[in-house]
Amino acid sequence: MQTAAAVAEPTTARTAAGRDLYREVTDKIIALIEKGVAPWRRTWSTYGLARNYTTGHIYTGINLILMNNTPYPIPYFLTYNQIQEKGGKIRKGAKAEMVVYFNIYFKDGNDKTINREDARSRSQNGEEIQVLKFIKYYNVFNIADIEGINFEIPEIELKPNERIERCESIIEQMPNRPEFRNINGNKAFYAPQLDFVNMPAIEQFDTAEDYYATFFHELIHSTGHASRLAREEVLNPHTFGSKPYSREELVAEMGASFLCSSVQIDYDTITENNAAYLAGWLKVLQEDSKFIFKAAAEAQKAADYILNRKSSNNE
Repeated sequence: MQTAAAVAEPTTARTAAGRDLYREVTDKIIALIEKGVAPWRRTWSTYGLARNYTTGHIYTGINLILMNNTPYPIPYFLTYNQIQEKGGKIRKGAKAEMVVYFNIYFKDGNDKTINREDARSRSQNGEEIQVLKFIKYYNVFNIADIEGINFEIPEIELKPNERIERCESIIEQMPNRPEFRNINGNKAFYAPQLDFVNMPAIEQFDTAEDYYATFFHELIHSTGHASRLAREEVLNPHTFGSKPYSREELVAEMGASFLCSSVQIDYDTITENNAAYLAGWLKVLQEDSKFIFKAAAEAQKAADYILNRKSSNNE
């Protein structure tokens, strides 16, 4: 059957079966990084982003990373129940992939569970509200491990001109966007105090894809401004190598990859100091198993802000 388990924060993040989901996911990310791979960069294939085959839902946040880094060439998945409903069966010896998500509950001072709207209203009135976040998971199976179902797999042909136009559209349509400048042709950066993004000319990049991926990275940084998402790491910048600095860079890297994924451009060669970045992130990930979840959530929120759409709290 479809599996689900839960555990509340801030207690030890273990499921009823004794599994530490935070650690399991983080260990997967660490294993990829130790191989010299930035897993959030490999977020699309010739068949598009990883998704649930039945619903068409494209995985987001931490699941976008996990599900696009499985060994399967076609990243389409179904739950056990969906396979049963379609009259299929799971191939003997097949291994399930884990999709994680969160449920959030709110409790008042009397330890009574209340809904989100009530919690927001009472919190605004000064009442202390307890927030309990439950990490859960369920299993899915890749279509390669499913028998008895005739899957329709679309052929996806990418057009370079279309990709570039869509990149421009993302930049132009970003809500409350920062100022764009070209005052330093040797650096791409975001200046939080003056709220502007500096970008070298597009002709200075090896490819147009490199230019847009770099632009997206800096735009993600800009979402941390007080007038947008007000991320602490942007409001109060920290020194290179510190945990907050590493987290903000990780958010920018992952968020840029999410934007690149949305227009299907390759983000595999963009960071010049890749080895140094990976080494810094690896240290933080080994120390804090929840770090990658927090960064992925912030990255998804930033990408959603730029795309002017609501964030997803689940898959």
